[in-house]
Amino acid sequence: MTVKDEVPLAVSMGIHRVSKGSEALLADIGGGDRIREFCTRFYARMHEDSHLKQFLFVNDGPVHHGKRLADWIVEKMGGEGRPWTESGRYGMRQPAHYAAWNSARRHPSVRGDRFNLQDTRAWMRLHFWAVRETGLDKHVKFWSWYQNFIKHFISVYERKAPPYTAESAEWSADERNLKDYMANNNTMSDLQDLCKR
Repeated sequence: MTVKDEVPLAVSMGIHRVSKGSEALLADIGGGDRIREFCTRFYARMHEDSHLKQFLFVNDGPVHHGKRLADWIVEKMGGEGRPWTESGRYGMRQPAHYAAWNSARRHPSVRGDRFNLQDTRAWMRLHFWAVRETGLDKHVKFWSWYQNFIKHFISVYERKAPPYTAESAEWSADERNLKDYMANNNTMSDLQDLCKR
């Protein structure tokens, strides 16, 4: 690891910016393919999650889902061009989330509802678990920066979610949480009653 100092999240007037620090972090962890690896792992878990799979609306599997998310993250970090934009997906983040809210897999009584605190906390837990599985939690500077990155963007979807970022990142460090989750049909039982539908 060559990045020795803490890398602050570059935000100006509430908007995330690419920085030399985030570019250096991307290079230091081994480049965009490391991001693609954990994003693919994340979507493999999301496809099996009893709650989050309701938001899936395209059936092209974890690899394609993971690449789309990873390309967006890589572009936000900088240093490897503009893979998200050059793929033709620029401006498609909001339409994709709209499609997720209206997924046919969702119960008609909630179809169209935006992401809530249960959704976003479950998403963060699975996402950080995937990062941990690739060992990138051991890269202390990246792990810190990435939590701040997710904390910034999760607020776009649920303003109550950012305070739960650290808890979500640590959830997968406790083997009991993972065992309970898998034994309970990939359900986070502590979140089930969080948002009564």
